[in-house]
Amino acid sequence: MNLQERVEGYRARGIQLLDAEILVLIEESAVALFHAFSDHFILFGGASLVLFHESPRLSRDLDLLVSPGQLPNPKEIQDVVRSGIQPVAETFGLGQLEFKEDVETPSIVKQWILANHKPLFSIDLTTIGGTVLESQIVKHTIAGRPEKTVLTLSANYLLYQKCETFLNRRFVKTRDAFDIYLLRSRGAALQKTLHAHLQDFIAIKEFDKDFIDDRIQAVGSKLCTVELRPVLPQMLFKELAREDFESVRRPLRTVFSDWLTKVRK
Repeated sequence: MNLQERVEGYRARGIQLLDAEILVLIEESAVALFHAFSDHFILFGGASLVLFHESPRLSRDLDLLVSPGQLPNPKEIQDVVRSGIQPVAETFGLGQLEFKEDVETPSIVKQWILANHKPLFSIDLTTIGGTVLESQIVKHTIAGRPEKTVLTLSANYLLYQKCETFLNRRFVKTRDAFDIYLLRSRGAALQKTLHAHLQDFIAIKEFDKDFIDDRIQAVGSKLCTVELRPVLPQMLFKELAREDFESVRRPLRTVFSDWLTKVRK
């Protein structure tokens, strides 16, 4: 696919033109980084859902897991990304790109890519806190080009991560609930091993039935309106709102059903 076809593919999901162009820049940034730093990264988060699972929820964060000790320095990242996406940015009429370092620690590097002093998207590199099962790492190509290959997480593992995140945030984020809804609609499930991992996580955190139920109930009309309206196509948002976002809450009850049916002792 050429650039215009890639942009139109995102536009067909109801994504605005500039956002669709930014997503193509995110694609090309991922390709450049995976090419320059072979086997360093695993792509995850909201961007992976947009790029590979047809999510309509806008994400402007390129989230990458990095093996410990393999975190490139910010200057290396900037050089690689700039060479990979500057020609594309010029084609889109965005002009000369700028880079702004936001966070730099031994375990996290976050940078923003800007055009005309306005942020387009961020690149977030985080060192892996634990071991990702090799069976849950998959290869995806960008724009149907085999030379543009990235490593990402399986839909099932992304679901597991989202379940952990939904429970573990200090405050409920409805985007986590929407992502679980999306992944379930794409057939993702907590297989035996991932279910066991989530069971261990819930036990360690001492999350009981009432806590999980309260989290699900917090995915209400007011919070969904504030958080989802800006990142979803208008037609989809209105469709979800018509039933008071019950279709977003329902998959939460499904994935957490084993814990919701347990009686607190």
